[in-house]
Amino acid sequence: MTKSGGYRILGTESTEYLTENMTKELTEASEKDPAGDRLEAEEGLERKSGDVYPDATVKISRDQYSVFEIKRMAEETHDLQIAPPFQRRRVWRIEQNRELIESILMGIPIPVIYVFEDENGKKQVVDGRQRISAIIDFLNNKFTLDKLRMLPAFNGKKFSDLDPIYKSKVERYQIPVYVIEPPTPERVKYDIFDRVNRGGTRLNNQEMRNALYQGPATELLNELSRTEEFKAATGNGVKATRMRDKYIILRFLSFYLLRTRGLDFSYKSNSDELLAAAMKRINAMPGDEINALQNVFIHSMRQCHAILGRNAFRFSQTNVNRRPVNMALFEAIAYFFATARIDAHDHETLKKRLEALKEEFDRSGNFISRVDSSNAVEYRFSMVEKLAREAAC
Repeated sequence: MTKSGGYRILGTESTEYLTENMTKELTEASEKDPAGDRLEAEEGLERKSGDVYPDATVKISRDQYSVFEIKRMAEETHDLQIAPPFQRRRVWRIEQNRELIESILMGIPIPVIYVFEDENGKKQVVDGRQRISAIIDFLNNKFTLDKLRMLPAFNGKKFSDLDPIYKSKVERYQIPVYVIEPPTPERVKYDIFDRVNRGGTRLNNQEMRNALYQGPATELLNELSRTEEFKAATGNGVKATRMRDKYIILRFLSFYLLRTRGLDFSYKSNSDELLAAAMKRINAMPGDEINALQNVFIHSMRQCHAILGRNAFRFSQTNVNRRPVNMALFEAIAYFFATARIDAHDHETLKKRLEALKEEFDRSGNFISRVDSSNAVEYRFSMVEKLAREAAC
């Protein structure tokens, strides 16, 4: 991991591991794989416009916070995160900042702010980041009022230059806030997020998770997606387009934690909830646990490539073109190599058994559609767990 994250890949470095032959394979795969932008049986990345949530509990409360409270929550208690990178809008011009402060001095209501609240009471701004940032910047004397049309007497003044009565007026100003509270489901939160941030390219689920769960989890995904082991094992067939690489890695990590009891979660075909729970779990992990999880992934990718080559996560081609990396197959095979003890096993025999299992998977139909259903998930992981037990004998 990055130095700022406090942990790194232990053992042999990735750059040392990548051999000349692997580098050649990556180059050839990149040139010959036009389908790399999309995974086979890809589910759960793009949201469906027709999704409904008949049993969803949507909990939204209306509150008010003073400017003073918001500044304190953002800078002192850190109960409010105002700058997650999910809003794609440009930064406000200085004129807009000044007009906002003028409105506050005049007592004019400003639009409502939307925040997400987690189970620990921490809040994250969904809509209103520019307004809150402008207010806090003014309180911190980062800009001067100028060219005010309604209150020209305040031109040339910073917050520290205001008379006490006006300082108090700014600090006591009440901002309306809508708080989206637990247990609002992840998919509902994504829809709310999209509605209040509509404009430009619509974010997919992984881009939203990347924005909502910033921390060690997003740093880990960034790091793992850049490793040569991942690129080699996938034949460079999983692109970074719309965070597909991070999405497929997160899915593996989530199911790995779930199956090895590293995550307290009841899976009921609810992959969005699982992935969110995994990111929150990783964000709460100490550095040594993240190191261990990182090494599990690196080890798995090395073993996948060493035994199955760059087509480890692809089913046999049915025409002249290679089939894309299959999302569910990636999770299953990577999980096998993450958990199986195969150091002393005959690699050629193991390869034949894995290829036979892949053929069985392909015929089953469980790797083409509804791959997130509880039955499909249990099928693929129980099958590779069975093979791992047999390989250990």
